Amino acid sequence: MYPRIGPVPTYGIFYFGGVLVYFLIARWLARRTGLRRRVWIVLGICYLLGMTLGAKILFDWRHSDLDFAALLTAERWTRGGLWGGMLAYLVLAIPLALLITKQRRSALDLVAWALILPWIMAKIGCFFNGCCHGKPCSLPWAVTFPEAARGAPPGVPVHPTQFYEIGIMLILLALFALLRSERWRGTKLFWFLLIYGFGRAATDFLRGEADPTFLGPLTLTQLVCACAAAVALLALTFIRPRPARERSPLS
Repeated sequence: MYPRIGPVPTYGIFYFGGVLVYFLIARWLARRTGLRRRVWIVLGICYLLGMTLGAKILFDWRHSDLDFAALLTAERWTRGGLWGGMLAYLVLAIPLALLITKQRRSALDLVAWALILPWIMAKIGCFFNGCCHGKPCSLPWAVTFPEAARGAPPGVPVHPTQFYEIGIMLILLALFALLRSERWRGTKLFWFLLIYGFGRAATDFLRGEADPTFLGPLTLTQLVCACAAAVALLALTFIRPRPARERSPLS
């Protein structure tokens, strides 16, 4: 793979490029659905903070190395890693989406819609970097990483778990294209949590990075994703779709 493009880490290009793409997509979606400017700006800031500060705090907490004072130093940010950026984003974005506008259904849809492409970019960055890699396998689509890759065993065929996760996002993108009518407005966040939650919990069984189990055979990531998916399934069971009187602006 290509961990660096010249002196610049490829992971950083895709990861932070995804933050910029989030703002652009959120702005476009907000305009199409009639949401005010403050909505996409606030949610964009949530994504930026979630994928940087939130992901760093959660990574350090997960590894019992949390030191808020150290977060003010550049050295702290150049070692270790990031984890839970999507979780941090959702924890920030969902309550704020409900508070800053009366168009709560459209705002919650934006929380999910705007996340898909930036997350795909982040996973492409992971692939080039060699992190979030899978377990060794002999499948035809197995991939190998070079010595310079971060984390992945060099020269060993492994599951391309980064692309498994991208596949989940593409499924969500196709589903959202089918749920464009007014009838389904306000449900996309629940569909996102349902499909991504169960999908990520399943594909994490193929992840190769050392991650201790948290409850039975489940890691902390799997437990969080499975719980979110279960809550979303329960919500979708009881939420009544809106009357199909007109098509959404996203049609």
